[in-house]
Amino acid sequence: MAFFDQVGKKLTQTSQGAAQKAKNMAETVKLNGMISDEEKRINSTFLQMGRTYYEIFGNSPDEHFAQFINDINDSKAKIATFTEQVKQLKGITQCGKCGGEVPYSAPFCSSCGSSMQTSAPSPANKLACSTCNTPLAADVTFCTSCGNKVEATGHIEAVHVTGSSAVQNQLVCSNCGTEHAADAAFCLSCGNKTGV
Repeated sequence: MAFFDQVGKKLTQTSQGAAQKAKNMAETVKLNGMISDEEKRINSTFLQMGRTYYEIFGNSPDEHFAQFINDINDSKAKIATFTEQVKQLKGITQCGKCGGEVPYSAPFCSSCGSSMQTSAPSPANKLACSTCNTPLAADVTFCTSCGNKVEATGHIEAVHVTGSSAVQNQLVCSNCGTEHAADAAFCLSCGNKTGV
């Protein structure tokens, strides 16, 4: 009987040891998670502190921070240049009132309806659609904005393509008849509210 008592005690001690190890492991995982959260909080605070310093002292930084400020300003200038290049490639400009993206040739912003005072760039190798005024490359067959066919003379005629995804995603302005994107709030040609 004493043998079985000893075996029972050993099993109890072993299971208690395993339970304690599992409890310690769970507590360790929990504490490591809390440490990670606090480290993230510190990093976020450092980031906010640096941003605040830049906003307050960016024009006259302490000599210890001058290189950081210069690096940030250089990156901001590059971002502005790259952003402008993207806009040129996409043939868009930015609305001065709402900040929305607007095609160069659009007389009105499709988001807020503001009049666009900018004029489209006119590279020698491009022409504009006579229907929607979208700038086009000289070698295109159809307008990329409204789908109108470009003839060899540069004249553009209306073409209705049934089942085309471009046509399915376009609506016609009730005021001037120009096709526009289904989500446009205003007609890009006449500025009429589309009812979206």
